[in-house]
Amino acid sequence: MTAATVPSSPDAHRRAGSRGVLTRPDRSPYVAVAIVLGLVNLGANVSLLGRPPAVDLGFMLVALVLISIIPLRPLAGIASYMACWLLLVSLPNTYSTDMVVTNLVFLFFLGRFLPPWPATALCLGATLAQLVSASLHVDRSAIDLGITLFQLIAAALLLPIGALLRSSERSRRAEARRAGVRFDDLRHEIAREMHDLVAYSMSQTALRAQRASMDMSYPPEARQEFAALESTASDALHELRLLLRTLRQDAPAQDIAAATGLGGVVADLGTAVRAISDDVAGSGFDVTFRSLGQAVPTRSQATTLSRVAREMGANIIRHADPREPVTITLVLGPESIRLVSTNRIDDEAHLPSSGTGMLGMRERLAAIDGTLTTLADSGSWIVTASVPVINTRPDPPAMEKTS
Repeated sequence: MTAATVPSSPDAHRRAGSRGVLTRPDRSPYVAVAIVLGLVNLGANVSLLGRPPAVDLGFMLVALVLISIIPLRPLAGIASYMACWLLLVSLPNTYSTDMVVTNLVFLFFLGRFLPPWPATALCLGATLAQLVSASLHVDRSAIDLGITLFQLIAAALLLPIGALLRSSERSRRAEARRAGVRFDDLRHEIAREMHDLVAYSMSQTALRAQRASMDMSYPPEARQEFAALESTASDALHELRLLLRTLRQDAPAQDIAAATGLGGVVADLGTAVRAISDDVAGSGFDVTFRSLGQAVPTRSQATTLSRVAREMGANIIRHADPREPVTITLVLGPESIRLVSTNRIDDEAHLPSSGTGMLGMRERLAAIDGTLTTLADSGSWIVTASVPVINTRPDPPAMEKTS
């Protein structure tokens, strides 16, 4: 109980890929930039030329579409845009200024989506074609030469910027790949250690408790306690083995309840919490259990709250004053499902300020949009777990038990 304050192998690489570590980067920002600057190119030309000829307007619109395709289909988009550019500069009655702004975006995309040498070669090839066109069309050679010089200067700036972003993303993806490998190696190591240490110890505990429960030299009360201990250890061992099996899986990540089958363990939340209150009472506490309301939790809510109730019960046994009464209340609806435990403590100063138990409860509840609150007041310790009601199917009648 805590206070309220709160080196890679090929198999490993395969596992990292199978878990979806590498995902296609979001390129929508590039598409948005391309569309905006394509519209800027169209608007600037219209404002300068008034009403441009249909062929010029067509090139502007096609350039806008093609430049927007490049982030999504780099090779096809670059090839199509290059063809459009070369066609523009080869026609006698069109001007390279029709695509001057989109060309700047294109130069940046060359560096971003192609390796440095192919990007540089395409840029130089397009520049050479523009120079040839300028020499063939004397009437516009001065404009074409000026545009060519401007684009060469822009290419010297934009190609390296695009290449830098390309290199940065490749580095991030490589690091994500290495992180996935490290994660899988750690996951398998944890599974091995838990199997060799925890599972072995729990199986030995269950076995020894089973033998003791059948030893007639012990009094009946002691044999009953041993039988209860054997049952608890066996259940915990079963769930631990299911979790270890999930940890060893190399399939894509999925919901742990579905993967392990733990989601089906708790069929009735009220029954599960009542069983935990009985365990606390069996440890020598005067426990009052109440279940109120008719809201029905989802399977994941019931499973999570039952595990939270286990931790609450364990905290009561470890920290509560056995001479004082304990209450465990389950409130089913109407707007939320709440699990409240109340007990007395010997000394608030002895409560730990942090712990994995409280952290685990908070994390479990947060995963289903729930919350955990704690309150220490005049020697009383109150813990409340709450989750929102999702459905309101009728539940069995409310029950109340005092043990």
